[in-house]
Amino acid sequence: MAPARTGNADAVILEGTEVINERTVRTGMGLISAGRAKKLVVVCQDSEERPLGLPSDYELLLINKIADLGLPRDQVSVLIVPREHPITLHEARLVLSRLSKEKIQSAILVAENFHTRRSYWAYKKIGKDLGIDIIPYPYFGRFKSDSWWQEADGFRSFFGESMKFLYYVFRGHIPIKSLVAA
Repeated sequence: MAPARTGNADAVILEGTEVINERTVRTGMGLISAGRAKKLVVVCQDSEERPLGLPSDYELLLINKIADLGLPRDQVSVLIVPREHPITLHEARLVLSRLSKEKIQSAILVAENFHTRRSYWAYKKIGKDLGIDIIPYPYFGRFKSDSWWQEADGFRSFFGESMKFLYYVFRGHIPIKSLVAA
């Protein structure tokens, strides 16, 4: 797992899937309220098969719900990205390209549990070329970081993300030094 680094940034990136949960949003908002960033960027993956009940204006719904939680709308942006293989790397390209146009130079990347390491290195690789520093910030929602091996979800997440991480290394999507460096 990528270690959580300290420091401030221009933005907080919430890496999500098709649906963003409240715990993820509150994690990002906590970083903003602590003065570590000023802007919240919520990333949602779009797919051909929309989850049942997800409204077509999900982007606006998210902005309004986040505003209801206390973060002003002008501090929130939602990016809907297509699910194209390799998903995390493709997402990093799209998100950081957009943030680069907004003159963002640093971002705290909030990612879930063991996905953080692969996500961090994908974003770091793309960010380096665009002049955007990435600060990893893992959060654990479905299981605890200090006892993940005692829970089925924790073990599955660790094993699954380890395989995906190695795939990214072997395919050259992230550098081999990511196996040992933070």
